[in-house]
Amino acid sequence: MPQIDLSFLLEDPSEAQRSGTLRVEALAPLSMNTSVPGKHFQTEVVPPERQLYGMIENAFGLHFGWSKGAFGYKLKQSLADEAAADVSISGMRSRDYQPLAAPFYDLSVMETPETETYDDTQWLHKWRDTAQVRASASNHDWRATQDRPENYGYGKTPIQREHVVADGPWIYKVSTTEAAGQALQKALQAPRGPLYLGTSDGWVDAQFSLNR
Repeated sequence: MPQIDLSFLLEDPSEAQRSGTLRVEALAPLSMNTSVPGKHFQTEVVPPERQLYGMIENAFGLHFGWSKGAFGYKLKQSLADEAAADVSISGMRSRDYQPLAAPFYDLSVMETPETETYDDTQWLHKWRDTAQVRASASNHDWRATQDRPENYGYGKTPIQREHVVADGPWIYKVSTTEAAGQALQKALQAPRGPLYLGTSDGWVDAQFSLNR
């Protein structure tokens, strides 16, 4: 896998003098919810910018977890500090996520495909943490109780989730720097992580090219 030069993250993103074209095409139905849902997950029909930046950071291998002790978190924070980026990395939940790459790519949608939506019932998997498990974590009986399957595991709840099916790609004009544009082009040719929008099974194909 070819190396990607991420030194552009230390540049001033206001020096953007190049433009390019980003094409994002759904390979599966997408559920691109942006708000905390109630009983029904409703999708956006145009990919939210926050999710596009998450996809870009996945391609770079920069989309880390949120534990403050994690190596990825520390690396991302140090890059933000050194670049004097106006980005907060303090959020510990996915909805607090703020992409480090966002200042380097100004996205403007130019074309949108025809879309249609449908509802589907899916299973929401959630870790079941019972009172007995929480209590046993702080005493010497933990070893005796941790192997009992009735004490913990994944619960399942049916939910209604709306999906969008797109007939063609979303096309964006991207204002960027020379180095950031070259890096994005290489990253999308051989991404370091899966490219998806919304849920992790909302796979997409994305290509970027600098305009001449």
